[in-house]
Amino acid sequence: MNNAVTHRKLIDINPAVFEALSLEASRQGVSLKRFIEDLLVKACPKRTIPTTGISRLIGSALPKDGNVSCIEDDRLKYLLSK
Repeated sequence: MNNAVTHRKLIDINPAVFEALSLEASRQGVSLKRFIEDLLVKACPKRTIPTTGISRLIGSALPKDGNVSCIEDDRLKYLLSK
């Protein structure tokens, strides 16, 4: 796992599923914990640029070519240049 904030959760797993996961983790040469973590990461949708709040507003104000010199509002130009 990376250095991001992690969340711990105790879950119940069906014995047959646990056995299948254990066998596959062993076959791949990784720990069961690591195998399950990797499965969960692969199952999650990728994070995208937020579509709400200030991030959406800044993204919509950015010119298509990325050139901020044509923007007349100095405050907006400063935000977009970062």
